Amino acid sequence: MTVYGEFLFLENFITGLLILALTGKLCGRKRSRSGLILGGLLCGAYSFILFVPMVWPAALGSKLLFSLTVILAAFGFGGKPLYWKTVAVFYIVSFLMGGITVGLMYFIKVPGLAANGSVYLHGPTWLQVAAGIMVTWLLGSWLAEFIRGKLQKDKVFTDIQVEIAEKNWKMRAFVDTGNFLREPISGQPAAILSASYGQKILEEMKDALVCRSCVIPYRSVGQRGILSGVRPDRVIIDGKTIEKIVLAISKEDFACWRGEEKYDVLLQQQILEGGILEHAQ
Repeated sequence: MTVYGEFLFLENFITGLLILALTGKLCGRKRSRSGLILGGLLCGAYSFILFVPMVWPAALGSKLLFSLTVILAAFGFGGKPLYWKTVAVFYIVSFLMGGITVGLMYFIKVPGLAANGSVYLHGPTWLQVAAGIMVTWLLGSWLAEFIRGKLQKDKVFTDIQVEIAEKNWKMRAFVDTGNFLREPISGQPAAILSASYGQKILEEMKDALVCRSCVIPYRSVGQRGILSGVRPDRVIIDGKTIEKIVLAISKEDFACWRGEEKYDVLLQQQILEGGILEHAQ
């Protein structure tokens, strides 16, 4: 079989981009465009190891070294626990992608080669390549949503810490699946403070809030209006620091959940989720 280097590189470049994008989505890692492109280029370059004869220990070692390098290139380090978790998810997504590739080769009779962690499909049309990319992304996204639902199903309350001008407040938050409120200019998601807690912050931080104030229009069943808001320095949720967030102040206090537990914040579920495997142990 004749192997064309440009197709070998392009196939593995595109595949690498998809694997890294899904890995970042699952782990909640920030993905810069340049980082993903660099990771994809490394995947494309690594594909030429297909031509290098190796015994299995050497092939295994090269795969491990490559995966450690490509994760650093695409996402950075981020600390040992997060780094090793990202590497593990990278392998899981790679196995998923490999299964789809083998299935593609089998069902549509596309000849190909696989060696040392590199895959080459011989002679697929651009339509087949596009279809493979679409199927992989849809399956990966479906898997991400499925895991998200399982992990967040019973998550109702969480503790958060709000920081404004070096002053901290600790609050109890209720995870609201129906809250999609956003600040219209920045597009940042808005957590909603109870009226009493919001007033407490306004009174304690009058001078510091001059340049942090904003307004958030809202619409609910049968009514619409505008809520005043505050831009905090950061909000810490389950050890995760979030800086792109706005605090809207409700016009009333919240009722106890099921008449029992009190809370001061309505928190969007997607803010809590971040990466769906980010807090998996």
